Amino acid sequence: MKKMTMLLMALATTATLAACNSNTNTANDTKKEVAPLKATLTVPETAKVGYKIELKVDVTQDGKAVTTAKDVAFEVKNNDTNSDKMITAKVQDDAYVASYDVNDAGKYKITAHISAKDGGHAMPNADMTVSKDATSSHNDHQSTSESATEQHHYHRDVAITYNHKHTVAKDKAINLSVTIKHDGKALTGADIHYQVIPQFKGGQPTWITLKETSKGTYEGKHTFTQAGKYQLKLHVENNEGLHDHEVKEFIVK
Repeated sequence: MKKMTMLLMALATTATLAACNSNTNTANDTKKEVAPLKATLTVPETAKVGYKIELKVDVTQDGKAVTTAKDVAFEVKNNDTNSDKMITAKVQDDAYVASYDVNDAGKYKITAHISAKDGGHAMPNADMTVSKDATSSHNDHQSTSESATEQHHYHRDVAITYNHKHTVAKDKAINLSVTIKHDGKALTGADIHYQVIPQFKGGQPTWITLKETSKGTYEGKHTFTQAGKYQLKLHVENNEGLHDHEVKEFIVK
């Protein structure tokens, strides 16, 4: 009789566990997938030297405006002068905007970098032509482009060597230098940026553009004015679709 009671208890426990597993599987099966971010970049098609222009990107998810992205910045690149600048965006009227003073003529490529909280990255881009001709007229025609969230993973064929220390004194300039190889060869002609992410309250994120000083080596000087712990996120991109990034801890004393 005792053996029979123990057997019935064991069967009841097994049935209960099976029911729990069944419920768990059903819950997982019915779990909805997270909708991807969608980003629409709007910039002027043409502009004139001396004008201030507005850069705007609308970020949505499942048809609703998103104003809580982890980080949004505009990359303004003049292909004629080989200049490259990152501008941090601010939220305004359910969109991310920034102003830019146009100082040089040329063919521009403007890219919005949207970093989502889940690690996704959207990068819509658009072209802009700037003239220095005083007789040319500025117009209000806008160029728009769209991009959806992409998940970027570490490329094992990208090797990054950090030529600088990961600590510096406050208010002292540091030369941030990295050497990058792709498929075992020096990566040349790439767009390299450091995303500076403070890990303390009140810190302001910023971007640092690194310029190629020798084959595969990129450098940029920066002065940290606030002491504390930071994350430096290195973005590696080129025109062939490569986008890699790596995060390192950084201390300012």
